[in-house]
Amino acid sequence: MSRIIIGGGPAGLRAAAAAQDATLFDPTETLGGLTHPELPEDRGVADPAGAPNIAAVYGEAPAIPAERLTMALRCNGVTVALPMRRRQLASLLPKDALVPAVVEMARVRARARMHDLMGGGQERRTVAHWGDHLFGQVLYDQVYNAYIRQRYGDPEQLNVSVARVHHGVPAPSSWVGLGHTPAEGLAALRRKIPTVHQGVRLEAIEVRGGKVDALRTAEGRVELNGELWYAGPLESLGGLLGDALPTGPRWQLQRLRGRHRVSVAMRRVGAGDELPAELHIADPAPFFRLSRPELLFDDVELAGVVVADLSFSADDPRAALSDAALAALVAEAVRALGLPELDPSTARVRRLAHYDPEWIGPWHPNHLALALALSAMGVHLVGRLATHRFVDAGQELQYMAALQKRPAELRELSRTLLDPPVTLNDQDVSLTRFVER
Repeated sequence: MSRIIIGGGPAGLRAAAAAQDATLFDPTETLGGLTHPELPEDRGVADPAGAPNIAAVYGEAPAIPAERLTMALRCNGVTVALPMRRRQLASLLPKDALVPAVVEMARVRARARMHDLMGGGQERRTVAHWGDHLFGQVLYDQVYNAYIRQRYGDPEQLNVSVARVHHGVPAPSSWVGLGHTPAEGLAALRRKIPTVHQGVRLEAIEVRGGKVDALRTAEGRVELNGELWYAGPLESLGGLLGDALPTGPRWQLQRLRGRHRVSVAMRRVGAGDELPAELHIADPAPFFRLSRPELLFDDVELAGVVVADLSFSADDPRAALSDAALAALVAEAVRALGLPELDPSTARVRRLAHYDPEWIGPWHPNHLALALALSAMGVHLVGRLATHRFVDAGQELQYMAALQKRPAELRELSRTLLDPPVTLNDQDVSLTRFVER
């Protein structure tokens, strides 16, 4: 029997391409929600550890040397190449903030060393606690606060695991692409999927005897025989299961929220070679990153293109803006930052709903309990949206491959393939590791 997969984003395409004889039900209007297939998804590259899995579904996973993925940080009107040396910190801070920042950082680090020697410690529940306790309030406010808010959400609410995962795990020394170009990679995924129901309206997932029994769509009823692979947003899953989902898992599901990702691509006006492949924005702006995909992919469609990546919650006013209004907002912000101007008339806008997880409160135990309860019903969560993790395409495919072979070992697979090992003693890591990932 064909494996039934519910999509709702690019993760659904990958899951269906990796499965044997899959049928994909994709409620988005375009394949995986990927309008403008020439634009990369997220960064467009992945950790090389997942290269074999990527090559199996994308046709190839070309190596991209780290030197091609040049990065820089824009902070207080200054651009500094990454990785940053500590002595360059002085150029990022206003003159009146430099001495207080250094003094406060020395004080908080000395306090942390004393805790290590004498026992005890400091409670770090939120990203704001993490920044204050590691670097001091002055440095945190100047370098981290705006960037974290623009990329991940409110630092006062975000679980500290956001910082530990992205700051404590080293960046790869090289990368791989998802196919030769983004467009070719997407086409390869589609060829791997035998059957796709595109733009289908999903009505309900029926449960009988504690196991999923059928998927009800506007096109008809599809037998599930007790097993379903779900790669869509968690926000939609509760509505599909309805009262069939027990009270506990339903409560946990309501507390796991996603953020929309919007990519606005425009052509430069005039010069722009001074921009790196990725420019991370630590100044207040509607976007957290500007990128130049032409430096990574040999595609004439990307020549002269700059992509601005925005991440915001579903109730953010930007979610209601038209494509033209978003392009104008981004172009004006780029101009205000003193960067090469962009032409809004050339804008291409891609919206991916609930693409970024929002790690609020005890998200991890909530998600694990939910995943185990759903697995007992025959619903397996796969992909970035459903696993509620900041995973790349290779990690998604590694998890999918292992889960197909050993679905009963969900807890162990989640621990080994989705949750990277991090260090809690991160006193000496790079100040900008958070951005470099």
